[in-house]
Amino acid sequence: MAIITLNNNSLSSVTALPAGVGGKVLQVQSAIDTGYRSTTSASYTKAGNTCDVNITPSSTSSKILITCSFGGGISASANRAWYTFFRDSTDLGTGDGIRTHEVSGSAYTSENSIHVYYLDSPNTTSQITYSIQMKGQNGNTVNFGQKGISTLTCMEVAG
Repeated sequence: MAIITLNNNSLSSVTALPAGVGGKVLQVQSAIDTGYRSTTSASYTKAGNTCDVNITPSSTSSKILITCSFGGGISASANRAWYTFFRDSTDLGTGDGIRTHEVSGSAYTSENSIHVYYLDSPNTTSQITYSIQMKGQNGNTVNFGQKGISTLTCMEVAG
């Protein structure tokens, strides 16, 4: 026997999200970078040559969840490495990055697994490009891609 109604609702209305409720993942775009990059720049520099993601939101109310995982670090003590996401040419971290990696103590090269997350509200249905960028402090070398594969993933979430 097939169930056609449940508490006087059709089966489709029971399994669908209620009107006005967001959170459904609409699309996922991802990029992989296997290269190693470093910079001594105090200005943001693209961290990877192939770690960009193009995505076209389906609605202006959509949000984009951006995640990036990579091996990174800095070459000297008492200094910082900043990592941020850019939407096209806009710094989403507003200058001081979304993720800061700080080294203190004796001079050594720090290598860590770094994970950066950000929920963006781009308010557009035009294609946008997300990238991960990095900069350092005091002319020290900042690294990206030290431990193999780096990934950048963007998920469009219904608003």
